[in-house]
Amino acid sequence: MSSSADNALLVPDAPTHCAECNSLLCLRKQVINLAFGNTEAMYCLACLGRQNGQAPTEVLERMKGYALSRQCFAKEWKRYESVEFCPDRAGCFPDSCFS
Repeated sequence: MSSSADNALLVPDAPTHCAECNSLLCLRKQVINLAFGNTEAMYCLACLGRQNGQAPTEVLERMKGYALSRQCFAKEWKRYESVEFCPDRAGCFPDSCFS
């Protein structure tokens, strides 16, 4: 995918890297941050987990359910059809994210 195609699958004007560890953020991580109310600084799942006393997969599972229950978040969430869209596959939990 080209960088312009990659950028098309992100929230416009939202951070693209974790404010704490600088890892890449995918669209779904951006959506999770928006659901938390984070707009200026956004965080990867590992950093969100540390901030909330949870494992990264727990944050993903909890916020995935919430995101899919809200039309504005669900529309964005569903734009990712597979792990192939994720810019940070090493920081991805495909079994949880794409189930």
